Amino acid sequence: MKNKIIFLVNVDSFFVSHRLPIAKQLLLDGYDVHIATQFTRYKKKLLKMGFNTHDINFNENSVNLLKAILPIFQIFFLIRKIKPTIIHLISLKPIIFGGFVTLISPINSMVISITGLGSMFLKKGIFYKIRENTFNLFYRIIFLFPNLKVILQNRSDLNYLINKAKLKKKKTEIIRGSGVDLKSLKFSKIPKKEPTIVMASRIIADKGIFEYIKSIQYLKKNNFKGKFYLVGDIDYKNPSAIKKSTINYWHKKKIITYVKHQKKISTFLKKSTIVVLPSYREGFPKILMEAAACGRPVVTTNVPGCKDAIIKNITGVLVPPKNHILLAKAIKNLCDNRKKLESIGKAARKHALKNFDINNVVSQHLYIYKSLQD
Repeated sequence: MKNKIIFLVNVDSFFVSHRLPIAKQLLLDGYDVHIATQFTRYKKKLLKMGFNTHDINFNENSVNLLKAILPIFQIFFLIRKIKPTIIHLISLKPIIFGGFVTLISPINSMVISITGLGSMFLKKGIFYKIRENTFNLFYRIIFLFPNLKVILQNRSDLNYLINKAKLKKKKTEIIRGSGVDLKSLKFSKIPKKEPTIVMASRIIADKGIFEYIKSIQYLKKNNFKGKFYLVGDIDYKNPSAIKKSTINYWHKKKIITYVKHQKKISTFLKKSTIVVLPSYREGFPKILMEAAACGRPVVTTNVPGCKDAIIKNITGVLVPPKNHILLAKAIKNLCDNRKKLESIGKAARKHALKNFDINNVVSQHLYIYKSLQD
Protein backbone atom coordinates (compact mmCIF):
# COMPACT_ATOMS: atom_id res chain seq x y z
CA MET A 1 0.00 0.00 0.00
CA LYS A 2 1.27 3.47 -0.90
CA ASN A 3 2.21 5.96 1.79
CA LYS A 4 -0.15 8.93 1.66
CA ILE A 5 0.75 12.49 2.57
CA ILE A 6 -1.45 15.59 2.72
CA PHE A 7 0.15 19.02 2.42
CA LEU A 8 -2.23 21.49 4.07
CA VAL A 9 -1.19 25.02 3.14
CA ASN A 10 -2.87 28.44 3.06
CA VAL A 11 -2.60 29.19 -0.68
CA ASP A 12 -1.36 27.33 -3.75
CA SER A 13 1.14 30.01 -4.83
CA PHE A 14 3.07 29.64 -1.56
CA PHE A 15 3.13 25.86 -1.95
CA VAL A 16 4.47 26.10 -5.51
CA SER A 17 7.16 28.65 -4.61
CA HIS A 18 8.33 27.04 -1.36
CA ARG A 19 7.40 23.32 -1.18
CA LEU A 20 6.94 21.96 -4.70
CA PRO A 21 10.38 20.28 -5.03
CA ILE A 22 9.70 18.27 -1.85
CA ALA A 23 6.33 17.10 -3.14
CA LYS A 24 7.79 16.19 -6.56
CA GLN A 25 10.42 14.00 -4.93
CA LEU A 26 7.74 12.27 -2.86
CA LEU A 27 5.91 11.41 -6.09
CA LEU A 28 9.11 9.92 -7.49
CA ASP A 29 9.50 7.90 -4.29
CA GLY A 30 6.05 6.39 -4.76
CA TYR A 31 4.00 8.48 -2.32
CA ASP A 32 0.36 9.32 -2.95
CA VAL A 33 0.61 13.13 -2.60
CA HIS A 34 -2.41 15.30 -1.78
CA ILE A 35 -2.36 19.11 -1.81
CA ALA A 36 -5.13 20.76 0.16
CA THR A 37 -5.20 24.52 -0.15
CA GLN A 38 -7.03 27.59 -1.39
CA PHE A 39 -6.38 27.49 -5.11
CA THR A 40 -5.80 30.66 -7.12
CA ARG A 41 -4.03 29.71 -10.36
CA TYR A 42 -1.98 26.51 -10.03
CA LYS A 43 -4.59 23.76 -9.72
CA LYS A 44 -4.39 22.54 -13.34
CA LYS A 45 -0.61 22.59 -13.27
CA LEU A 46 -0.48 20.50 -10.09
CA LEU A 47 -3.02 18.00 -11.43
CA LYS A 48 -0.96 17.55 -14.61
CA MET A 49 2.10 16.84 -12.47
CA GLY A 50 0.30 13.94 -10.79
CA PHE A 51 -0.82 15.47 -7.50
CA ASN A 52 -4.24 15.05 -5.95
CA THR A 53 -5.81 18.45 -5.23
CA HIS A 54 -8.44 19.46 -2.68
CA ASP A 55 -10.02 22.88 -2.24
CA ILE A 56 -9.97 24.34 1.27
CA ASN A 57 -11.63 27.73 1.77
CA PHE A 58 -9.24 29.30 4.30
CA ASN A 59 -10.58 32.88 3.91
CA GLU A 60 -7.03 34.13 4.13
CA ASN A 61 -6.43 36.96 6.64
CA SER A 62 -10.01 36.86 7.92
CA VAL A 63 -10.31 36.64 11.72
CA ASN A 64 -14.04 35.93 11.68
CA LEU A 65 -14.55 32.79 13.80
CA LEU A 66 -17.69 31.83 11.88
CA LYS A 67 -15.65 31.64 8.68
CA ALA A 68 -13.39 29.10 10.37
CA ILE A 69 -16.18 26.53 10.56
CA LEU A 70 -16.19 25.63 6.83
CA PRO A 71 -12.44 24.92 6.44
CA ILE A 72 -12.36 22.95 9.69
CA PHE A 73 -15.14 20.66 8.41
CA GLN A 74 -13.45 20.42 4.99
CA ILE A 75 -10.20 19.32 6.63
CA PHE A 76 -11.98 16.87 8.96
CA PHE A 77 -13.79 15.05 6.15
CA LEU A 78 -10.72 15.14 3.89
CA ILE A 79 -8.62 13.37 6.53
CA ARG A 80 -11.36 10.78 7.12
CA LYS A 81 -11.55 10.13 3.37
CA ILE A 82 -7.82 9.99 2.57
CA LYS A 83 -6.54 8.46 5.84
CA PRO A 84 -3.02 9.81 5.26
CA THR A 85 0.14 8.32 6.70
CA ILE A 86 1.47 11.85 7.27
CA ILE A 87 -0.09 15.30 7.31
CA HIS A 88 2.18 18.30 6.79
CA LEU A 89 0.75 21.61 8.02
CA ILE A 90 2.27 24.80 6.62
CA SER A 91 1.51 28.41 7.73
CA LEU A 92 -0.74 29.70 10.50
CA LYS A 93 -4.35 28.80 9.63
CA PRO A 94 -3.53 25.31 8.34
CA ILE A 95 -1.54 24.68 11.53
CA ILE A 96 -4.33 25.85 13.85
CA PHE A 97 -7.27 24.32 11.95
CA GLY A 98 -5.45 21.19 10.84
CA GLY A 99 -3.76 20.77 14.20
CA PHE A 100 -7.02 20.68 16.13
CA VAL A 101 -8.70 18.37 13.60
CA THR A 102 -5.73 16.01 13.74
CA LEU A 103 -6.12 15.63 17.50
CA ILE A 104 -9.48 13.91 16.91
CA SER A 105 -8.56 12.10 13.67
CA PRO A 106 -6.76 8.80 12.99
CA ILE A 107 -3.41 10.30 11.97
CA ASN A 108 -0.15 8.51 12.75
CA SER A 109 2.33 11.29 11.98
CA MET A 110 2.25 15.07 11.75
CA VAL A 111 4.79 17.59 10.48
CA ILE A 112 4.36 21.32 11.15
CA SER A 113 6.32 24.01 9.31
CA ILE A 114 6.51 27.33 11.14
CA THR A 115 7.38 29.75 8.35
CA GLY A 116 7.68 32.75 10.67
CA LEU A 117 6.05 34.35 13.69
CA GLY A 118 6.32 37.91 12.41
CA SER A 119 2.83 39.32 12.86
CA MET A 120 2.76 38.30 16.54
CA PHE A 121 5.59 40.71 17.30
CA LEU A 122 4.96 43.64 15.02
CA LYS A 123 1.84 45.18 16.58
CA LYS A 124 1.54 46.58 20.10
CA GLY A 125 -1.51 46.93 22.32
CA ILE A 126 -3.87 44.87 24.44
CA PHE A 127 -5.72 43.30 21.48
CA TYR A 128 -2.50 42.03 19.90
CA LYS A 129 -1.23 40.73 23.25
CA ILE A 130 -4.45 38.77 23.74
CA ARG A 131 -4.15 37.40 20.20
CA GLU A 132 -0.54 36.37 20.81
CA ASN A 133 -1.46 34.57 24.05
CA THR A 134 -4.39 32.86 22.34
CA PHE A 135 -2.23 31.53 19.52
CA ASN A 136 0.38 30.34 22.02
CA LEU A 137 -2.36 28.39 23.84
CA PHE A 138 -3.46 26.86 20.52
CA TYR A 139 0.13 25.91 19.70
CA ARG A 140 0.61 24.40 23.16
CA ILE A 141 -2.41 22.10 22.67
CA ILE A 142 -1.41 21.09 19.13
CA PHE A 143 2.19 20.38 20.19
CA LEU A 144 0.82 17.64 22.50
CA PHE A 145 0.43 15.41 19.43
CA PRO A 146 2.75 12.46 20.14
CA ASN A 147 4.32 11.59 16.76
CA LEU A 148 5.21 15.14 15.76
CA LYS A 149 8.07 17.05 14.19
CA VAL A 150 8.02 20.86 14.11
CA ILE A 151 10.24 22.46 11.47
CA LEU A 152 11.42 26.00 12.23
CA GLN A 153 13.51 28.31 10.10
CA ASN A 154 15.49 30.22 12.71
CA ARG A 155 16.60 29.87 16.31
CA SER A 156 14.65 32.92 17.55
CA ASP A 157 11.33 31.29 16.62
CA LEU A 158 12.50 28.01 18.15
CA ASN A 159 13.37 29.61 21.49
CA TYR A 160 10.13 31.59 21.52
CA LEU A 161 7.94 28.51 21.06
CA ILE A 162 9.92 26.49 23.60
CA ASN A 163 9.38 29.24 26.18
CA LYS A 164 5.85 30.38 25.33
CA ALA A 165 4.15 27.29 23.88
CA LYS A 166 6.01 24.55 25.79
CA LEU A 167 7.34 23.00 22.57
CA LYS A 168 9.71 20.14 23.39
CA LYS A 169 13.09 20.55 21.73
CA LYS A 170 13.23 16.85 20.79
CA LYS A 171 10.18 17.46 18.57
CA THR A 172 11.91 20.22 16.60
CA GLU A 173 14.18 20.55 13.60
CA ILE A 174 15.69 23.71 12.15
CA ILE A 175 15.76 23.83 8.35
CA ARG A 176 16.95 27.20 7.12
CA GLY A 177 14.40 28.22 4.54
CA SER A 178 12.99 26.41 1.54
CA GLY A 179 16.27 26.29 -0.38
CA VAL A 180 17.05 27.44 -3.92
CA ASP A 181 18.02 25.76 -7.17
CA LEU A 182 21.73 26.49 -7.44
CA LYS A 183 21.83 25.22 -11.03
CA SER A 184 19.36 27.79 -12.33
CA LEU A 185 20.57 30.57 -10.00
CA LYS A 186 24.13 30.86 -11.22
CA PHE A 187 26.90 33.15 -9.99
CA SER A 188 27.42 36.25 -12.15
CA LYS A 189 29.79 39.17 -11.83
CA ILE A 190 28.38 42.41 -10.46
CA PRO A 191 27.86 44.87 -13.33
CA LYS A 192 30.26 47.83 -13.38
CA LYS A 193 27.72 50.32 -14.68
CA GLU A 194 25.51 52.62 -12.61
CA PRO A 195 24.47 50.92 -9.33
CA THR A 196 21.19 49.02 -9.48
CA ILE A 197 19.41 48.29 -6.21
CA VAL A 198 16.68 45.64 -6.09
CA MET A 199 14.09 44.96 -3.41
CA ALA A 200 11.86 41.94 -4.11
CA SER A 201 9.08 41.00 -1.70
CA ARG A 202 5.35 41.04 -1.14
CA ILE A 203 4.21 44.66 -1.27
CA ILE A 204 3.32 45.15 2.40
CA ALA A 205 4.58 47.69 4.91
CA ASP A 206 5.98 44.98 7.23
CA LYS A 207 8.64 44.22 4.63
CA GLY A 208 10.13 47.67 5.22
CA ILE A 209 9.04 49.15 1.90
CA PHE A 210 8.42 52.63 3.30
CA GLU A 211 11.96 52.61 4.74
CA TYR A 212 13.27 51.57 1.33
CA ILE A 213 11.46 54.47 -0.34
CA LYS A 214 12.71 56.96 2.29
CA SER A 215 16.27 55.66 1.89
CA ILE A 216 16.06 56.24 -1.88
CA GLN A 217 14.82 59.79 -1.35
CA TYR A 218 17.64 60.40 1.13
CA LEU A 219 20.24 59.06 -1.32
CA LYS A 220 18.91 61.13 -4.21
CA LYS A 221 18.99 64.29 -2.10
CA ASN A 222 22.64 63.52 -1.48
CA ASN A 223 23.35 63.17 -5.22
CA PHE A 224 23.58 59.37 -5.31
CA LYS A 225 23.16 58.13 -8.87
CA GLY A 226 21.52 54.74 -9.25
CA LYS A 227 18.51 52.72 -10.35
CA PHE A 228 16.05 51.40 -7.81
CA TYR A 229 13.64 48.52 -8.40
CA LEU A 230 10.70 47.30 -6.35
CA VAL A 231 9.60 43.83 -7.47
CA GLY A 232 6.57 41.94 -6.18
CA ASP A 233 2.79 41.72 -5.98
CA ILE A 234 0.56 43.64 -3.59
CA ASP A 235 -0.79 41.30 -0.92
CA TYR A 236 -4.24 42.90 -0.73
CA LYS A 237 -5.42 40.54 2.01
CA ASN A 238 -2.59 41.47 4.37
CA PRO A 239 -3.40 44.14 7.00
CA SER A 240 -0.23 46.07 6.10
CA ALA A 241 -0.83 46.01 2.32
CA ILE A 242 0.30 49.15 0.48
CA LYS A 243 -2.22 50.76 -1.85
CA LYS A 244 -1.70 50.39 -5.58
CA SER A 245 -2.12 54.16 -5.97
CA THR A 246 0.86 54.69 -3.65
CA ILE A 247 3.01 52.27 -5.68
CA ASN A 248 1.93 53.98 -8.90
CA TYR A 249 2.81 57.38 -7.41
CA TRP A 250 6.34 56.23 -6.51
CA HIS A 251 6.74 54.78 -9.99
CA LYS A 252 5.40 57.92 -11.72
CA LYS A 253 7.72 60.15 -9.66
CA LYS A 254 10.63 57.87 -10.69
CA ILE A 255 11.52 57.09 -7.09
CA ILE A 256 11.45 53.42 -8.04
CA THR A 257 10.75 51.28 -11.07
CA TYR A 258 7.93 48.97 -10.03
CA VAL A 259 7.69 45.50 -11.53
CA LYS A 260 5.17 42.79 -10.63
CA HIS A 261 6.28 39.44 -9.18
CA GLN A 262 8.75 37.69 -11.46
CA LYS A 263 8.86 33.91 -11.92
CA LYS A 264 12.51 34.25 -12.93
CA ILE A 265 13.91 36.64 -10.34
CA SER A 266 17.42 35.74 -11.54
CA THR A 267 16.93 38.14 -14.47
CA PHE A 268 16.73 41.08 -12.04
CA LEU A 269 19.39 39.74 -9.70
CA LYS A 270 21.91 39.59 -12.55
CA LYS A 271 21.27 43.28 -13.26
CA SER A 272 21.61 44.22 -9.61
CA THR A 273 24.49 45.61 -7.61
CA ILE A 274 22.85 45.06 -4.21
CA VAL A 275 19.70 43.34 -2.98
CA VAL A 276 17.83 45.04 -0.14
CA LEU A 277 15.33 43.63 2.36
CA PRO A 278 14.59 46.00 5.30
CA SER A 279 11.89 43.70 6.75
CA TYR A 280 10.65 43.93 10.35
CA ARG A 281 10.79 40.14 10.88
CA GLU A 282 11.00 36.99 8.76
CA GLY A 283 11.09 33.22 8.91
CA PHE A 284 13.98 32.75 6.50
CA PRO A 285 13.58 34.96 3.42
CA LYS A 286 13.96 33.23 0.09
CA ILE A 287 15.07 36.39 -1.72
CA LEU A 288 18.20 36.57 0.45
CA MET A 289 19.05 32.98 -0.48
CA GLU A 290 18.46 33.77 -4.16
CA ALA A 291 20.65 36.86 -3.92
CA ALA A 292 23.46 34.86 -2.31
CA ALA A 293 23.19 32.16 -5.00
CA CYS A 294 23.71 34.80 -7.69
CA GLY A 295 26.64 36.33 -5.80
CA ARG A 296 24.92 39.53 -4.73
CA PRO A 297 25.66 41.40 -1.49
CA VAL A 298 22.58 42.19 0.58
CA VAL A 299 21.62 44.95 2.96
CA THR A 300 19.02 43.68 5.40
CA THR A 301 17.77 44.26 8.92
CA ASN A 302 19.13 42.89 12.17
CA VAL A 303 15.93 40.95 12.96
CA PRO A 304 15.07 37.23 13.24
CA GLY A 305 15.11 35.54 9.87
CA CYS A 306 17.01 38.25 8.00
CA LYS A 307 20.08 38.13 10.23
CA ASP A 308 20.04 34.31 10.06
CA ALA A 309 20.28 34.35 6.25
CA ILE A 310 23.62 36.19 6.04
CA ILE A 311 27.04 36.22 7.64
CA LYS A 312 27.42 39.73 9.02
CA ASN A 313 29.90 41.84 7.00
CA ILE A 314 30.92 38.74 5.03
CA THR A 315 27.92 38.02 2.79
CA GLY A 316 25.91 41.12 3.60
CA VAL A 317 25.36 44.10 5.87
CA LEU A 318 22.91 44.41 8.75
CA VAL A 319 21.14 47.65 9.70
CA PRO A 320 18.56 48.36 12.44
CA PRO A 321 14.90 47.96 11.39
CA LYS A 322 12.85 51.08 10.62
CA ASN A 323 15.95 53.25 10.08
CA HIS A 324 16.04 54.57 6.52
CA ILE A 325 19.13 56.73 7.03
CA LEU A 326 21.35 53.84 8.10
CA LEU A 327 19.83 51.77 5.31
CA ALA A 328 20.74 54.48 2.80
CA LYS A 329 24.28 54.83 4.17
CA ALA A 330 24.84 51.07 3.99
CA ILE A 331 23.74 51.05 0.34
CA LYS A 332 26.03 53.96 -0.51
CA ASN A 333 29.02 52.56 1.38
CA LEU A 334 28.82 49.28 -0.51
CA CYS A 335 28.29 50.90 -3.90
CA ASP A 336 31.32 53.16 -3.31
CA ASN A 337 33.61 50.20 -2.61
CA ARG A 338 33.97 47.97 -5.66
CA LYS A 339 36.50 45.67 -4.01
CA LYS A 340 34.18 45.04 -1.06
CA LEU A 341 31.21 44.44 -3.36
CA GLU A 342 33.09 41.74 -5.26
CA SER A 343 34.47 40.15 -2.09
CA ILE A 344 31.01 39.94 -0.49
CA GLY A 345 29.48 38.64 -3.71
CA LYS A 346 31.95 35.73 -3.92
CA ALA A 347 31.50 34.92 -0.23
CA ALA A 348 27.72 34.97 -0.67
CA ARG A 349 27.88 32.37 -3.46
CA LYS A 350 30.07 30.10 -1.31
CA HIS A 351 27.63 30.50 1.56
CA ALA A 352 24.73 29.56 -0.74
CA LEU A 353 26.53 26.47 -2.04
CA LYS A 354 27.13 25.28 1.50
CA ASN A 355 23.78 26.15 3.08
CA PHE A 356 20.96 26.87 0.61
CA ASP A 357 20.93 23.96 -1.86
CA ILE A 358 17.33 22.88 -2.52
CA ASN A 359 18.48 19.25 -2.75
CA ASN A 360 19.64 19.35 0.87
CA VAL A 361 16.31 20.84 1.98
CA VAL A 362 14.41 18.09 0.14
CA SER A 363 16.61 15.40 1.71
CA GLN A 364 16.07 16.81 5.19
CA HIS A 365 12.30 16.71 4.75
CA LEU A 366 12.33 13.15 3.39
CA TYR A 367 14.42 12.05 6.36
CA ILE A 368 11.87 13.60 8.75
CA TYR A 369 8.94 11.86 7.02
CA LYS A 370 10.77 8.50 7.15
CA SER A 371 11.81 8.90 10.80
CA LEU A 372 8.20 9.49 11.85
CA GLN A 373 7.12 6.25 10.19
CA ASP A 374 9.86 4.05 11.72
